Amino acid sequence: MLKLILVRHGETKANVDKLYSGWTDFPLTDRGKEQVKNLLEILSRENIDVIYSSPLSRTLVTAEIISKHIGKKIYVNEKLKEMNFGIFEGKTYKEISKTYHLEWEKWISDNIKYRIPNGESLMDMYNRVTQFIDELKDKDGTFLLVTHAGVIRIVITYLLNLNIDEMWHFKILPGGLVEILYENDFGVLTKLI
Repeated sequence: MLKLILVRHGETKANVDKLYSGWTDFPLTDRGKEQVKNLLEILSRENIDVIYSSPLSRTLVTAEIISKHIGKKIYVNEKLKEMNFGIFEGKTYKEISKTYHLEWEKWISDNIKYRIPNGESLMDMYNRVTQFIDELKDKDGTFLLVTHAGVIRIVITYLLNLNIDEMWHFKILPGGLVEILYENDFGVLTKLI
């Protein structure tokens, strides 16, 4: 049986300021580091075989805090990056709706298929993330993925056989943890913290 433990990075300044951060690197705040440390007791009770992390610094720092505590090596994978928000990166939704009104309207009306200029569509991200998950689906063991809210939502919908547009029903807070058990093409969400 596959056990996936998905951890969202701790809080960043982009989270505090409500910025679209995607592929833009923002460091963890002190609160973000504390959020990660609060997960260490839970994670130390798991028999984690491998840690995978997005290459962005907010996830790598999160993974390093965990790695030091449980003594496992980190494997970085590009497919675990958050969505590339292109021209929306580093801006609030209010700034985007004013500065890039037409692009914002297109994205709001079809945020699954619309590819943000200089970025990607949600479907691009979905395909990237599910390719990575397909490499793990038939393995036995416990795998920790340190990643982003969008990636975690996609993994949940994919392994629970939900439609991609249902991903918005899952709120993944900074420093949040999700656990999914997967066997014989059937996923069960067992934790959402």
